[in-house]
Amino acid sequence: MIHRIDVVAADSAFDPAAKALSAQLAALGHEVGQVQSRRVFFLDTDANAPAITRLCGELLADPIVERAVHVTESPHVHGSWLEVHLKPGVMDPVAASTEMAIRDFGLDIKQVRTGRAFAFEAKLSPEVLREIASRALANEVIESIHTEAVLAEQFPRGADYQLKLRHVALRNLDDDALKKLSRDGHLFLSLDEMKAVQSYYRQVEREPTDVELETIAQTWSEHCVHKTLKSAVEVYDESGKLLRRYGNLIKETIFKATAELMQSDEATKRRSDAASTSSLRGSVASPLFCLSVFKDNAGVIAFDETDAVCFKVETHNHPSAIEPYGGAATGAGGVIRDILGTGLAAKPIANTDVFCVAYPERDKETKRQRDKVNDGTSSLNLSVSLSLPKGVIHPKRVLQQVVAGVRDYGNRMGIPTINGAVYFDERYIGNPLVFCGCVGIIPRNKIDKQTQRGDAIVVLGGRTGRDGIHGATFSSAELTDTHADEFSHAVQIGNAITEKKVADVVLQARDRGLFTSITDCGAGGLSSAVGEMGADVGAQVQLEKVPLKYAGLRYDEIWISEAQERMVMSVPASHIDELLKLAASEDVEATVFGTFGTDRDELVLRYGETEV
Repeated sequence: MIHRIDVVAADSAFDPAAKALSAQLAALGHEVGQVQSRRVFFLDTDANAPAITRLCGELLADPIVERAVHVTESPHVHGSWLEVHLKPGVMDPVAASTEMAIRDFGLDIKQVRTGRAFAFEAKLSPEVLREIASRALANEVIESIHTEAVLAEQFPRGADYQLKLRHVALRNLDDDALKKLSRDGHLFLSLDEMKAVQSYYRQVEREPTDVELETIAQTWSEHCVHKTLKSAVEVYDESGKLLRRYGNLIKETIFKATAELMQSDEATKRRSDAASTSSLRGSVASPLFCLSVFKDNAGVIAFDETDAVCFKVETHNHPSAIEPYGGAATGAGGVIRDILGTGLAAKPIANTDVFCVAYPERDKETKRQRDKVNDGTSSLNLSVSLSLPKGVIHPKRVLQQVVAGVRDYGNRMGIPTINGAVYFDERYIGNPLVFCGCVGIIPRNKIDKQTQRGDAIVVLGGRTGRDGIHGATFSSAELTDTHADEFSHAVQIGNAITEKKVADVVLQARDRGLFTSITDCGAGGLSSAVGEMGADVGAQVQLEKVPLKYAGLRYDEIWISEAQERMVMSVPASHIDELLKLAASEDVEATVFGTFGTDRDELVLRYGETEV
């Protein structure tokens, strides 16, 4: 049975969520009178009435400032009502924590879902309610909006999956058909890339399975291989004069500068070694500055004789354009996992960020610039419309949400955001840039890692769902006004509490020497993690063993899902039991789902007995 519990402030003076919403709506020009906020919990449990009463009083509400109400019928509303729920399949960290706490109470719980509700004193039209919901309360990519209280009779449940191996017929496609397949299949490969894939499968005289094509697409995605940064770039001044031509942008800038630094570093070390013959000097750690660059999840540089510093910065632009809070939060979570996945695991200690967005007070800013033009003091091109383009989230909400996303994720893991920057330009209206960075520290004797043949493949942390599918290939797409609907499945919602527990397990396992290699499930999910770790030895994977959030995921969805807070380890057989026991002690799920090493160093995927 599903019980609805609403948690409300005992006194309206202690309702910060309502006050914040009122202030935000006033800034948008809506006077809505008094507002009451509610936190909503849906509990699918067979617990009896006294147990539900106990949960209300001891777990769901703070008895000092809140009261929990067991709602059995729709509340009588004098004014207006808005309610926001996460859509089925979207990660709900509050629900996950609540489920765990209810089990700690000794009660059986099947599932928890959560929502937010707001009762308005004023009677508002449906149009105004819709505007309030879309501009201040909800993102319809991941949330549903209701104008009356929802009393759920049952939660949607995924159907059990029946394996159906699928092939993609591409060997005989012409150029137009190849381009259509790339776009419609969300592969976002260029025609040249699609023709290269086609040529390979013509050589092996068979059609690819869907999961093979997906694996190639994520590996060749913008996010994973950085095609733009590796491309030829010409730089012109405002008059059109060519200033510089790069054959390979990243190789001739960042790579070149680092290589020069390392050459200088090597020369300094040789002089140092030649100048010292004492055994004491010979026992000191290498004086080299760059210890691991361009080959792991983060760069590693020297700190002192025993420790090194890792630094990783990554963009999370497209996800943040669709769902700013979740996009920025999982951007922060992703670089934290990159630090955890560097060497044999570094400890993340600090975050940083840079946000590039359109003007939050966009209409006012444009008016100021127009006034300057009228005064003859500016030559701003005012061809940009004051109204928001279709499919674009207001830049004020984008900025509020990306700041909150990075802040919340780090704070919940105990990792401070130590600095940041913001840059405003109207040209970021459709595609904000969100740079997330993390700093970590690692023992110098833990920088190197190597997957060993016979090691178990272990996934540690959160379960796999449909969230994040095509997140990697989506990075290669040009944003349009259809993307919010078309790529809602690419949005990832993180759970920082799960990642904190994962980090605790990983660092303890590192210090016990329980694994030989580790990486995170970032873009491409298991496909990139297992593929990278098994590059030299191959891997055999049993996809049906991967823990799922809900039933019904296909084998290809399991393989490419970018669901968050997951790490992959290579674990020697002698250490498997100890690792699983350690993970269980921290309430972290760990599962063996394959083995590294094959006779031909291949990556082989199976679902049950079927090779896919």
